[in-house]
Amino acid sequence: MKKITLSIFALFFFCIAFAQQELLNSENKWILHYMVIDGTTIDVPQAPLPMYISGIRFLGTDSSNYNFSADVAGINAAFDLEAPLVITPTSFTIQQPSVTLGDCFPNYLLESQYLSTIISGNFNPLRTLDYEIIDEGNGRKKLTITTPEGNIAVHGNYILSIKKFDQKNIVMYPNPVKKELYFNFKGLSVEKINILSVVGSSIFETKISHQENNLDLSFLKSGIYFMKTTYKDGDRIVSRFVKE
Repeated sequence: MKKITLSIFALFFFCIAFAQQELLNSENKWILHYMVIDGTTIDVPQAPLPMYISGIRFLGTDSSNYNFSADVAGINAAFDLEAPLVITPTSFTIQQPSVTLGDCFPNYLLESQYLSTIISGNFNPLRTLDYEIIDEGNGRKKLTITTPEGNIAVHGNYILSIKKFDQKNIVMYPNPVKKELYFNFKGLSVEKINILSVVGSSIFETKISHQENNLDLSFLKSGIYFMKTTYKDGDRIVSRFVKE
């Protein structure tokens, strides 16, 4: 009986050690590919420079040091320094997460979605996130993090191709805009446009075609806004503009 008990404990600790190794064994970071929040899929355009690529890096479980960092555009990070990061084979628990902010406006929406909604749960002092790591072969692995609210963030240990995001990078002017905002969809098929507030809430939505090249925004108050463009193939691109 004692041998069986010892074997069970040995297997249990082996599973935890293996889970930690899998989660921690990303030399650079787990790169954020896309999120699903409240049923909406949010694509994450990949930054042109490695230092600005969004994602999460697990550094260890030592309570005297940073345990992990989750960042967007290389300027914002969520840390766990107050207590050790607890890792099991299926979950990890963050204690006392905090967020440091830099010049956040260009990426405010993505920062809010990833750092607050997914990672910290609006600064919940004790937050457990489920995770799963899938080996896709050829050295590629996928990390899926699921929040208690049912939202998910899908990462990989590799960078997604940025070609299609480059193609769909919208040119819009003038910015700041007083009345008419002009844009260029580069001939691609567009389904609709959403105007979002700085906190991500929808203010205005309209169907639009790639032949149209302007939008009357005179009804907006002065401030910072985002334009979310949804293409016919389901891709979404979020662009920032300022209303004078």
